[in-house]
Amino acid sequence: MNLADLAELFERLLPLVIAVGLVLIGTVLAWIGLARRVRALAVTGTLVLFAGGATVLAWAIIEGAGARAAAVGLTAALVPAPLLIGAFVWLGRYRRRPWLVLAFCLGWGACVSTAISLGVNTGVAYLLYRNDLNQDLAAVISAPVIEEITKLLGPLLVYWVARRHFTGMLDALVYCGLAGAGFAIAENVLYASGAYVSGAEMFDAAAGIAQVTILVVIRGLATMFAHPLMTGLSAIGLGKAARKPGRKGVQTAWIIGMLLCGMGLHALWNGASVLGVELDLPALWFALYPAFLAPLFFTMVGVALWLRAADARRTQTVLAPLVSAAQVSPPELASLATFSRRSAARAWALRYAGKRGEAAMKDFQRAASEVAEQYDLASIGRPWSEQVVHEGVQRMNAARAAYAGADPRTPRALWDGHRYHVTFPDGRVRPVEPPVLPVMPLPIAPPPAYPAPPAYAVPYA
Repeated sequence: MNLADLAELFERLLPLVIAVGLVLIGTVLAWIGLARRVRALAVTGTLVLFAGGATVLAWAIIEGAGARAAAVGLTAALVPAPLLIGAFVWLGRYRRRPWLVLAFCLGWGACVSTAISLGVNTGVAYLLYRNDLNQDLAAVISAPVIEEITKLLGPLLVYWVARRHFTGMLDALVYCGLAGAGFAIAENVLYASGAYVSGAEMFDAAAGIAQVTILVVIRGLATMFAHPLMTGLSAIGLGKAARKPGRKGVQTAWIIGMLLCGMGLHALWNGASVLGVELDLPALWFALYPAFLAPLFFTMVGVALWLRAADARRTQTVLAPLVSAAQVSPPELASLATFSRRSAARAWALRYAGKRGEAAMKDFQRAASEVAEQYDLASIGRPWSEQVVHEGVQRMNAARAAYAGADPRTPRALWDGHRYHVTFPDGRVRPVEPPVLPVMPLPIAPPPAYPAPPAYAVPYA
């Protein structure tokens, strides 16, 4: 190899060298930032790390398909992205999760996990080729293993580094789902770019666009939740581990066990396609999808919605002692039990206290959830913050001022932990026992006395 060839090779590999340098620099900066608790340094290092991973992907796509195909692929992959990302943001919207943590999980899946997986899968495919084996076997041998491990690593870092933002199963599903969504979006860029090149080489650019459109419909819409579904199995293990503090063996068993389940599902998913091609049965995957994968997907959706509802029910359960402590009244506690009740409470506040009242009710609910989260952590032996509880109760009391007494049908009343002290229409305050149902008793003016009969009336015998 002469000097000119070496110069050409270096020029082609220069983006890859830059990417490796960015990854190393970003990792060091993020590590130092975390160790010294310098948030700006940690965020900067993470962004540099993600830039390195994105450079690897861009280099691989442009080198293999060209800049035009890469642009088409990126545009096509962004079509289902808002729905995919929005689903997991909506799933966890009632608990305040830092947007930096959410963005980290999404970026990890899109940049770091995809770049590592691309390199490993390409290497395994090359080894299969050198040994006269089918390169497509990499989709069954290496892809399920490396992709599920790397997708899980992002949420696992959150679990290790920012444990206070990781309290249970719902957190795990949101973080792992976003990591899987990021991976799916980046992978769709790769597939869509290849589909465009295939169609353009066979016919013309219009055929390439048609190929990409078909891919978006089938892969981008029909199966866009595949990667989040597989990572969702790992999320179950991570969520279980978060609820068992101090039990390292049990935590490790849950994480590894559910990770293996995710790998198995991934291998089944990819294997159906590979086996269908080998056996000349392209319908094999389409038969597997409605028979097994679709029911599993809807089961996971049901589990996610149940966990979301359980998050509200847990608020009602753990805040019950605040009722007897006169910090929360029975109707307020009942209004937190389900998300539909929370929505009704906000609508009530909007109706009688305007936008300010609605915002205050929303803050009351968020503060109640944060207090409940701390009590829940204490109940399972995890570290909790007394300051957060104190500040949360203060926010709840401050929020009441915006809407309390706004409804003219509701009497002025105080709750002492056992009974109401209601100001009746005659101006006197009387104690009232709480009713069986958690509703506020509504005193009304006594009916007028029955009018006396006229003098000329004759009693009816």
